[in-house]
Amino acid sequence: MKNKIIEKYLRLFADLNKNNIDDFDNLVSNNVIFADPFNNVKGVKNFKKIFYHMLDNVKEPKFFIVDYAQNKDHVFLKWKMTFHAFKAMQTIEGMSDITLNKEGKVLSHLDYWDSLNGIYIKLPFIGFLYKISLRMFKVKIN
Repeated sequence: MKNKIIEKYLRLFADLNKNNIDDFDNLVSNNVIFADPFNNVKGVKNFKKIFYHMLDNVKEPKFFIVDYAQNKDHVFLKWKMTFHAFKAMQTIEGMSDITLNKEGKVLSHLDYWDSLNGIYIKLPFIGFLYKISLRMFKVKIN
């Protein structure tokens, strides 16, 4: 990667903890936009709240960058997040579309991942109903 800011940004995710969340201040725009299946926020303060909340509520979260592509003002990431929940290690795979401003700072970070299969299916009641509904749509292959 050529952009030192994005290199630091991705390294920060790989080692994210409550003691280094403020490091985002130097890497993202003051008006940064972050969106994922659960959140849609604007501003660096709200952006950091998402990660404080995650670290308070998710056990042992870790991010891994699987692959990326970058042009002048966009970075596209394929990533994995692991965490402990439901008495086992869980993995969510997703993609991110990151837009950079003229200074190379993150202007927007849009995450795309399957929250239904990543989270909801593992919840006791909702997961049960989802699995039943899959039977209506899933093709049986011999």
